[in-house]
Amino acid sequence: LGSHTARLLIVRVKDDFETMVPLVRERSYVQLAGDFDPVRKRISKEGSARTIAVMKDFSRTIKDWRVKRVVGVATGVIRAAANSDEFLRRIFEASGLRISAISGETEALLSGKGALCALGIKEPPFFVFDLGGGTTEFLCHGEDGLAVKSVSLGTMALTKAFLPSDPPTDTEMKALTEHIDQTLEQECPSFPANGPVIGTGGTITALCAMHNGILLEAIAPERINGLKLTLFQIELCLNKMRCLTIAQRMEYLGLDSGRAQVMVAGAAVAAEILRHSSASELVVSMSDLLEGALMDFFEGEQHG
Repeated sequence: LGSHTARLLIVRVKDDFETMVPLVRERSYVQLAGDFDPVRKRISKEGSARTIAVMKDFSRTIKDWRVKRVVGVATGVIRAAANSDEFLRRIFEASGLRISAISGETEALLSGKGALCALGIKEPPFFVFDLGGGTTEFLCHGEDGLAVKSVSLGTMALTKAFLPSDPPTDTEMKALTEHIDQTLEQECPSFPANGPVIGTGGTITALCAMHNGILLEAIAPERINGLKLTLFQIELCLNKMRCLTIAQRMEYLGLDSGRAQVMVAGAAVAAEILRHSSASELVVSMSDLLEGALMDFFEGEQHG
């Protein structure tokens, strides 16, 4: 359960407790960062109602598939919210789903675990970033060891703060880019030489699908994982999208409404991360926090 999107993954786990066979993937836009109060730090009543409706749907799917174990994690604005406990309690009372807010550092570790495993990367150096609706998480392992960081660069939060116009103006885009650059300069871990840059998150997946002509309904890890996006390709997509309204992005680019809203800010973050790390391309992984959280759970089961 994230700042912008709620996602559900149901898997069958084989006897080795390591091999997971995906059975169901669902997602819905809860858009919690869109009406989150950054001063009072409260999730709105409207956001809470949207999320509870989605969680009820997920709960029905979970029951239909006779799921034996449920692992639920919350990220982004939820962990920052003053009413987080009340919000998660209401979800449990309405849906029966027990969800725990995790730290940004834990999110970075679990997202990295899911992505690295999917790509078959077992040794450093590597640089993984997970671009979400409220925050971006970094997992970096180079000569100086492991660095884990959660940074306030999220697609929905940035869209709300910097891009009120539809389409955004040049002045808005300049202010957005300057803010991203300044934040990365101050907070982003240093990039390890000779290591791959790995990008995860809905925006990265959507950019990859757009560039490769993959339809929304055909997006799946087996089609996405391991594909590459160059900085040039991301900039081409960004320059195309920033001139279009949200409705035009949906009509011409095949994006759904929830993703079309935040794609400009998301592509800008992805481009600036590559520039900041002096990298010319990134490797895409659709596998991330969902897979990483399950892997971590089953490892605990084995050793518990």
